[in-house]
Amino acid sequence: MTLRKSTITDQQFVKMRCSTDGGTHYFEATGSMYAQPLDSDQPIHLFDFLGVDISRCIQDPTTSRWTLLSRKFTLYLEPRSQEILRQWQNPWTGETLHVIHRSYDYQEFQIPPQVGAFIGPEVSFVSLDLNLKLPNNLASNPKFAEYSPEPFVQSSDSYKFIFPTRMLEDEIVDASCDRAVTLSYYRMGPWEPWMKMKGKPGFLVLNYTGTKTNVFEELHPALKTQIEQRLPLYREAPACRLQRSIATSWSRFEEEFDAYLRGEEFPLLAPLKEEPCLE
Repeated sequence: MTLRKSTITDQQFVKMRCSTDGGTHYFEATGSMYAQPLDSDQPIHLFDFLGVDISRCIQDPTTSRWTLLSRKFTLYLEPRSQEILRQWQNPWTGETLHVIHRSYDYQEFQIPPQVGAFIGPEVSFVSLDLNLKLPNNLASNPKFAEYSPEPFVQSSDSYKFIFPTRMLEDEIVDASCDRAVTLSYYRMGPWEPWMKMKGKPGFLVLNYTGTKTNVFEELHPALKTQIEQRLPLYREAPACRLQRSIATSWSRFEEEFDAYLRGEEFPLLAPLKEEPCLE
């Protein structure tokens, strides 16, 4: 199969990534996280992952630009038993720590008018690569000195969406074609703050794969249980752009630090709530 380097329009990307009707779609994902110390210590398989991305795409009626809105949460699993971790023993410090499962209640991505793609006769893919170096707001606060002292948060993220080529031309995407969309994700980034690495040189490697559906009942039972019992806000993607910044592991750690010290269960409860939209 020959792949041709090309671009697709924002609307074609929207058809593949979510849908043009503004409905909620889910990418369920499984994968693993590895530690890569930069001293003499050996790499370690730390966790397995189970998570879901809950997204919708909306179009600005004035500019016709598309925005991807999402909520995400991911559960850390013990690699052998596959049990959801509540506590974790740091292998370098020996401390037993409470686990903060990833939960981002609001994220957004402005979809560019043209998106790079590789087009094949039957199967095509889009690769979105993000390389960031951002100031670490936790580093200036002494109470986070043992958790995240690095002055910058540097990461490299690569999202690859693989999909049937006919999605680019079909005006209406049928359910079987929609379910054929898959995701491959790879990330290199700093230690998570809750791991309390105290500035140890090194980084984390995360990789996972996912599949798309618009049917909530098709999600893994553990994900459905979390949403139904603890995270009803995550049942649907945000309906509009909100008047606040997006969530990251660092902003969430700062917000949830007291609950972390108290040993509360994560993800923290996320009830339904109304938030003002951007005008």
